[in-house]
Amino acid sequence: MNALALIVASILVGACGGDPTATTATTAPSAASTSTVISQSTVDTPITSSSTTTTASTDEDPADLLVLGDWGSGTLPQGAVAGAMQRYAADHDVRAILTTGDNFYEDDLEFLMAPFGWATEAEIPFWITWGNHDVESEARIAALNQAFSDPPRWGVHEWGAVNVIVLDSTQISSSQQAQFFHDAMGESTRPTIVTMHHPPYSCARHEPSANLVNQVVEVLDDDVFLVLSGHDHVYQRFEHDEVAYVVTGGGGATVYALSACPSSHPQPLAGEETHHFVAMSQNSDVVEVVALDVNGEVIDEFVVDLP
Repeated sequence: MNALALIVASILVGACGGDPTATTATTAPSAASTSTVISQSTVDTPITSSSTTTTASTDEDPADLLVLGDWGSGTLPQGAVAGAMQRYAADHDVRAILTTGDNFYEDDLEFLMAPFGWATEAEIPFWITWGNHDVESEARIAALNQAFSDPPRWGVHEWGAVNVIVLDSTQISSSQQAQFFHDAMGESTRPTIVTMHHPPYSCARHEPSANLVNQVVEVLDDDVFLVLSGHDHVYQRFEHDEVAYVVTGGGGATVYALSACPSSHPQPLAGEETHHFVAMSQNSDVVEVVALDVNGEVIDEFVVDLP
């Protein structure tokens, strides 16, 4: 199905409201290459099962990562963002789609995943970060597990020379996750991106999280050069202690308004109230980051030297 047909299909389904009882999944394929991702799958209370997945990319200059947050809303903008991502993917190799959470706002998998049929057909894996709307109910948790083959709540993906650590900020007080994060920080000297749903720094509808600053930001080592999050439905970029912080929550849900940052908060280097996605490319010793709106127009871009 081409991009236009996918967007039209999304519009037609959105106009009808979808069927909230549907359970048929469009399942994202698992990654084809190999390396261990250590993870623990927990919900609100610890459970005994854990999972290990394989999602490595060891090329020196690997294919791009696309980043998408707050997207599975079944809205017309979700279809528009998906179409813009498809057009980008037509001109670039894409390694994976990394999410920043709130992947599903409802449980109809076919409806929510239809605009991303191009990605599943191309066997582009989704690297899932869990958000608060993803854990609103047992049915929502089951839907996300079905759609994305039981994505871990936290783990490490390898993207070329870079580690991508995914955390579950809905369980930021979990001692198991804290131990995982401590170990991940200490066991690797690879350049690192940290991804979680709730932003430690943000100036929009949701307040910045002092808890995340204490339990994540204060734990970051010198290998971390970028922190990605969602939750606020805008684009924002900050810098603190030589680490870039990007809030990318414009994947389809209603856009929020930006607000003034308090003087004690890092001041924004960029901010846009628009639906968008982020594309990241790795070139030897740098990562290039570009935020694009639904028309493919650049709303922000910057380059980070790898530690």
